[in-house]
Amino acid sequence: MVYELIELGDQTGRAALPPRMQALSSEAGEIWDRCQARREFRGFVAADYEEIYQVLVQLQGRVANVLEWGSGLGVITIMASSLGFDACGIEIESQLVDLSRGLAERYGPQARFATGNFIPDDYEWSPEYGDGDFRTASEAASGYEELDMELRDFDLVYAYPWPNEQPMYRDIMQQCGGRNSLYLDYDAREGAILRRFGRRP
Repeated sequence: MVYELIELGDQTGRAALPPRMQALSSEAGEIWDRCQARREFRGFVAADYEEIYQVLVQLQGRVANVLEWGSGLGVITIMASSLGFDACGIEIESQLVDLSRGLAERYGPQARFATGNFIPDDYEWSPEYGDGDFRTASEAASGYEELDMELRDFDLVYAYPWPNEQPMYRDIMQQCGGRNSLYLDYDAREGAILRRFGRRP
């Protein structure tokens, strides 16, 4: 797998989230506290919203649209929308999509969400990238049709994959992403990492 690592600016001494985005993060935390025992929250893990927000700030003027894979409560998508990106999220749990849309009404009404699978229909999984025992569901209908877009249409894709799924997510970008698309993922140990993949010939 071939990719180019894109250096991110120094995150030390970064500014705090703007008050409106702090309120969004707090409300999402309250939803989690209230609903975490529900089935649809079983696979939900929140990233470091402040760190990802700061990366998005750095990318203003460099990308126009953003897609969040497995958007959960939609916080990153809404933050991207608040920064002026055309921001979309795809989430397989319809109840989480409903909650995302409610948050978007209050904090980022331009953010769009689709219910479905973020793995493109034309992606060909290879055992080289894992044993297939993934938490990411792949049987649901694609979410791209609801957005009327394809993965290759997005300038930036953000995801917070389970550790054993990181190679698969990167392979999806290499197979199906746009030729100049960027892929931003979050790792609890390493933080945010930005890559550019060249599509396979």
